[in-house]
Amino acid sequence: LERVEEVDKKFKVKLPDHWKTNLYFDKNQTSIFSADTTKQLTNTYTIDITYIYNELKLDDTFIQKFKTSLTQNQLVEATSYELKFQGKESYYSRALGKRGRFSYQVCNLFIKVNSGNYIHAKAEVYGDSLVNERICNAISLIEKIKY
Repeated sequence: LERVEEVDKKFKVKLPDHWKTNLYFDKNQTSIFSADTTKQLTNTYTIDITYIYNELKLDDTFIQKFKTSLTQNQLVEATSYELKFQGKESYYSRALGKRGRFSYQVCNLFIKVNSGNYIHAKAEVYGDSLVNERICNAISLIEKIKY
């Protein structure tokens, strides 16, 4: 694994050194997107971690708006719950659906970093092969976030 730090130095994460990683930033957010491009999409997963310069209120309004977004994207939430992630107030969701001709699962983790900023970490898995293993691998990388 290699340590990847985003442009504004708000967070870093350890990712496989052979993965293709893209950094992005603008006045509203800064992010790291990474995937193993040496494998077929249905044999790997993608990681997208974005630090957002905005307040996050993990309340019923946020949760309902998020669930509506899932429905609009033709995704069905399989599980969701509030938790403490690295001591921070957080919300986790795992949803299922289709993307093109592939089965699709997406895990979203919203982490309230402080009163004015939050992280949205997302892992996407395509296909039906070793889905739980790939999701677990993705989550183990997300757990390496340092802010």
